Amino acid sequence: MDISWLGHACVRIRTRHAAVVMDPADRSAGFDMGRPTADIVTVSRHHPHHDHSGGVRGQPIVIDGPGEYEISGVQVFGVASPLPLDAEESDAPDPATRRNTAFLLEAEGMHVAHLGSGCHQPAAEAELLSNVDILILAISGEEHAEPAVAARTVRDLEPKIVVPIGHGGPNGRESPLGAFLEATGLTVEDPQPRLSIQRRGLGEQQRVVLLEPTRQ
Repeated sequence: MDISWLGHACVRIRTRHAAVVMDPADRSAGFDMGRPTADIVTVSRHHPHHDHSGGVRGQPIVIDGPGEYEISGVQVFGVASPLPLDAEESDAPDPATRRNTAFLLEAEGMHVAHLGSGCHQPAAEAELLSNVDILILAISGEEHAEPAVAARTVRDLEPKIVVPIGHGGPNGRESPLGAFLEATGLTVEDPQPRLSIQRRGLGEQQRVVLLEPTRQ
């Protein structure tokens, strides 16, 4: 399995049989993800920074809400995970603006979770998210979770590998990434363009893998 970060909250996961693009973003997010190809697209929320499925090549199946799916050997579980009230603008009281779906993928013997704009464990689906091997979470503290909240989520879910995204890089302790790394206290690997992983390579020691944003 290969995992690439395409900028903002967007990642591309490639398995032996399928490609999945999660939370594709348009250029207004400040990144250019290019034109990635996918068989599956997951959308955590309907916002241009998370729902630019039109920018994905191929004829992907788009999943934008809770449910259970199996496509090309990949099992996809969508879990409702509403955003906290203070994560939205005060002039947007409509509950629809708080909708967020966390996604769990099962493929090649591994469980990969992407929490979208949310960063907490939905109580109703605690068991489903309790067996996460790789946790992908956005930590910008603006559209996404504050670093301290993200660190608490890592402690709650206890994944083997943590992949922080949605940040501007490790520019000191005051940056979202720096604050997150300090709060977790985990071993950090050097940034790399992609994470290539098999189940036997997950390891026993919990660690953080930093990805460099790439264009597909």
